[in-house]
Amino acid sequence: MKLLVCLITISFAAHYCGAAAENLADIKSEITKRHDEAVKRLQDWIGQVSIAAEDRGYPEGAEYMAQLARDAGFQQATVINTDGKP
Repeated sequence: MKLLVCLITISFAAHYCGAAAENLADIKSEITKRHDEAVKRLQDWIGQVSIAAEDRGYPEGAEYMAQLARDAGFQQATVINTDGKP
């Protein structure tokens, strides 16, 4: 879990420090500063109800994940509707 938090936090830190940040200390500082925020994002994401077999949590869960990606700096995050369930 700690590794996942670090990876997501690094993504946000790189976005806010600039993807080409040359000073690793700046990125590490940003990770430390935003750790609690990253944990809260993960807790909110994990708390999303998403049960495909019961048609619960769609499209809200998919939209929530797409927004997390956009917030992390992804240029494009699109929810694609399908006929089936994952």
